[in-house]
Amino acid sequence: MSEKNEMDQSLDKKRANLFSYPRWVVLQLLEQCNLRCKMCYEWGEEGAYHEKKAMHQLDFEVVKKVIEDCAPVKPMYDFFGGEPLLYKRVDEVISLIKQYGSELVIPTNGTLVEKNAEMLVETGPDKVWISLDGPEEINDAQRGKGVFKKSIDGINKVLELRNRAGKKYPKIGITCIVTPDNHLNIEEFFLRCIDLKKLDHISIEMQLFLSQQQCKNYGDVLSNEFNIPHAPSAYARGMVWDKQKFELMNFPEMVRQINAVAQFCKSNDIFFFNYPKTITEQNLADYFSGNYTKMVDYKSNCRLPWMYTEITAKGDVASCHTYYDLTFGNVNETGIVDIWNSENYGKFRKYMKNNLLPICTACSRYYDYTI
Repeated sequence: MSEKNEMDQSLDKKRANLFSYPRWVVLQLLEQCNLRCKMCYEWGEEGAYHEKKAMHQLDFEVVKKVIEDCAPVKPMYDFFGGEPLLYKRVDEVISLIKQYGSELVIPTNGTLVEKNAEMLVETGPDKVWISLDGPEEINDAQRGKGVFKKSIDGINKVLELRNRAGKKYPKIGITCIVTPDNHLNIEEFFLRCIDLKKLDHISIEMQLFLSQQQCKNYGDVLSNEFNIPHAPSAYARGMVWDKQKFELMNFPEMVRQINAVAQFCKSNDIFFFNYPKTITEQNLADYFSGNYTKMVDYKSNCRLPWMYTEITAKGDVASCHTYYDLTFGNVNETGIVDIWNSENYGKFRKYMKNNLLPICTACSRYYDYTI
């Protein structure tokens, strides 16, 4: 065998090994949350978790095994909840992930950040995303009384301790979910109510939105393609909203405000991104009216099934964020790498090569054209 053929075979083996592991892992540490944000698809007004009879959380030893099993490829990790900072051994999970050389992103509602500021600076997750949706009155109307102040106090405490320790991490940012209630307060919030220059990154994301018909179609696909008993899709149902809710949104003004914030971030070296990627009046109008196929960011496929996986608080392994009706195994019983390479997961990937699930268009990551 020639030297070139040996090198080619070695490269093929490395590539095969690379794809034998997930490269992006989300851990839903627990289902519990201390807030009831109105638009939340878990605990909000239409949230799916209100029907739950028991709350689940991942056992630390199971989390540890997942991290150890995936260590050869150092995947990126995200936490999810509920509220991740309610997990009692969250500091140990962070430390373990960093010990194995992986990047970690933590989303949080912000109310427990000040209490955990010292721990966050000491363990050093790469990014902490704090959810705030507008000026204090607007934010607290959506998320609960006192949430704005607690979150701002938490941000300031982490930055103070980080600077005092001379550390770079965690980077701190704000995620703003745009809804009909706050869509005209974006500029006021970012440019007048907070000191944006203190932050490392911000994200402006449109509220997740499914139609009743999409949810039904999703149930049909689960039944016909994956032999899951046909029933209302419990998790997807939390994202169903009546399109009339969005009809009075002022898209020209919303676009102007988002662009003003984006320009400020660009001028001040603050990392900025938004979902959908294309912020125009027509693109957002198409999104909120359910005309997804007309959107600039619409595409016919998604790469996530080949790189990304999510582990629910019950231990179920799902293919995508929040869509936990379709799962491929449970890490309490089987190792994550075996599930990732299982026949069931392979069947799903084969389906996704030429199809989208009816609910894919409600996923914010779907509108990232790099995925």
